[in-house]
Amino acid sequence: MRKLLLLFLSVIFLPGILISQETEQQHSLKFSGYIGYEMYFDTYNSATTRDGQVYLYPLAEDLDINGDDINQNFQSQMLSIQSRTRLTSSGLSAFGADVKGVIEGDFLGTAEAYTRLFRLRHAFIQLNWEKSELITGQTWHPMFVTGCYPSVFSFGAGAPFHPLSRVPQIRYTFKPTSNFDLMGAILYHGDFKSSGPAWAQQNSGLPDIQFQFRFHNDFIFTGFTAGYKFLTPRTETAAGIKTNETIGSYNLQAFAKFTTKPVTVKVEGIYGQNLSNYVMIGGYGAAEDPTDVNFDDYSYTNINTISVWSEVVTNFKKFNAGIFAGYSSNLGAKDDYYSLTTPTLAYERGRDIDYIFRISPRVQYTSGKLTFILEHMMTGAAYGTAFDSKHKATDTDSPTINHRILLGAKYSF
Repeated sequence: MRKLLLLFLSVIFLPGILISQETEQQHSLKFSGYIGYEMYFDTYNSATTRDGQVYLYPLAEDLDINGDDINQNFQSQMLSIQSRTRLTSSGLSAFGADVKGVIEGDFLGTAEAYTRLFRLRHAFIQLNWEKSELITGQTWHPMFVTGCYPSVFSFGAGAPFHPLSRVPQIRYTFKPTSNFDLMGAILYHGDFKSSGPAWAQQNSGLPDIQFQFRFHNDFIFTGFTAGYKFLTPRTETAAGIKTNETIGSYNLQAFAKFTTKPVTVKVEGIYGQNLSNYVMIGGYGAAEDPTDVNFDDYSYTNINTISVWSEVVTNFKKFNAGIFAGYSSNLGAKDDYYSLTTPTLAYERGRDIDYIFRISPRVQYTSGKLTFILEHMMTGAAYGTAFDSKHKATDTDSPTINHRILLGAKYSF
């Protein structure tokens, strides 16, 4: 009788046990990331954040009574806060698609005051069908093209010449062929907000809308991105009257990567309005004088920005070299421009900059999962001394220059 009972229980529960084991075998959790260390030396005071980890551009010249430039100052620092961890769940299916989930964080914090605190970088669910893909959650903004971005060691992937932004979004990609992708996304800016009031996009009630197409094969990866966002910086005027004045701004991007056995060449061009949410120069202001009582309910106008960059890197096994070059310029506004910046709130990044540029060569040596890097970033910023009514520089000082020498190590796991 006891044997019959055991046989009966085995028949009932064995299929469930086998299915459970099969499910456990299909599902996988992968822990990955890297430990990044760097020591850097700067020759000029610069616009930075996160203890200098995120570098933008040198400040304007500031002469004392003796004619000495206060901002010409040698600095150095050691940091490991870009180190990150990533947990990836894969192997399961839903709605006929393969499902992947990713959570990733680092130690840069969400603002300068929170440097060294753990922050969320990515948290998304990805569903893959045969010819389409759906992503929901926080990950790279479509303007950060993962197939074509600067592979410099300095944190920020070439910012402020290349877009840097991770945002909550819903993104759908259609793949009619193995070489062609069409993508559409709606998103909100999260930690990477435009300059000005932090709640401006939320007040508009409208998401950022982005479209992108990509063509790729073994030699070329190329595409184009176009998007539009809405901001409502205030809901009432200084007189306490309700207002819903909203400003829209667009972004355009073209990119290409060419891969050969010895080298990879990347190039990208961006033109857009108020690109400040991408950690780039630009912003917006008033189209009428906000101090004029006749324009208490003033409208807004964008600063237009252009940015181009290119990179060449070698593709050898251990020793490699690369060089990055970037240029970005403030093109002014379409309408008369009145700055809304106050001592506590900036509506522009690089308000008085005419143009910035960077040349950054590097060499690196890899053994297994460990890489040592030596990188030199020469960044210049030319500040306008006179501007027209549209805030386009009509006279410019000679560029201030910072040389950042960076020694780094990266251990991937």
